Amino acid sequence: MTAEVIASYHSDCQIAFDKFLMERHFGVWEGLYFDEIESKYPVQHQAWKRNQAAFKPEAGESVYDLAERVRLSLKQVIADNQGKCIVVVSHVGPIRTLIASAVGMPLERYRQISVDPASVSCVDYGRRQNNLILLNFHGRHWGGGWA
Repeated sequence: MTAEVIASYHSDCQIAFDKFLMERHFGVWEGLYFDEIESKYPVQHQAWKRNQAAFKPEAGESVYDLAERVRLSLKQVIADNQGKCIVVVSHVGPIRTLIASAVGMPLERYRQISVDPASVSCVDYGRRQNNLILLNFHGRHWGGGWA
């Protein structure tokens, strides 16, 4: 839905869906509340609390798995769109891992990055270094609008 809203302001914009930019897959934990996870999977829940980035729920993926999946997907998107300005719309987990990786933050700390719904974060992927241009921006503190 967010991609459609953005595209509606740009006549030459094309939307491409990439399943590899989806949120982290939590396997058997998918759709459960934390109290249900703690009750049904107490040992795994404790392991998750000890190291959230490395823990992989049964039939799910770790934050490291998520980060690698998203990194490879974004690398391909960038290669396919050389010289173009692109917008990638995704979920909080993938966005956090991309930002953490771009600025050299350990993935164990990725949850410290705030990413609100419908916010804008921008990374300039350069040849020699990456630059975080915007983080969790809503536009309400700026007098202009998005062009």
